[in-house]
Amino acid sequence: MRHRYQMRTLIVRALVSGGIAAAGVGLSTGPAQAAPLGGGPWTWCPGDPLDGAIHTATGRGSPPPGTDWDTSRCHTWWSVLWGHGNVGPSVWDGPDPPPAEATNKPPCGFPFMCSGTP
Repeated sequence: MRHRYQMRTLIVRALVSGGIAAAGVGLSTGPAQAAPLGGGPWTWCPGDPLDGAIHTATGRGSPPPGTDWDTSRCHTWWSVLWGHGNVGPSVWDGPDPPPAEATNKPPCGFPFMCSGTP
């Protein structure tokens, strides 16, 4: 009788473990695509503050600190993923939009593997 109880317990534990594993695999089968960054185009001109603020109603905004550009003329710039900028780590300067890989995060497998940096 005891043998039958132990066998039933073993089977239940195996089924529960397998169900949990299958649920985990099922949740991670399709990596989510990140939405593109809503980064621009923004305009900054001499006389505008360099405080990193974005004014969505006017389309004007200041780039983050560390942006290296000529402050004597106006700029049209875009916010991009870290490491993809052309005048700073996360700033693309120019009237043309940046390439798609600069604004779309690549899909990743498990959340703990996604660091957010290239």
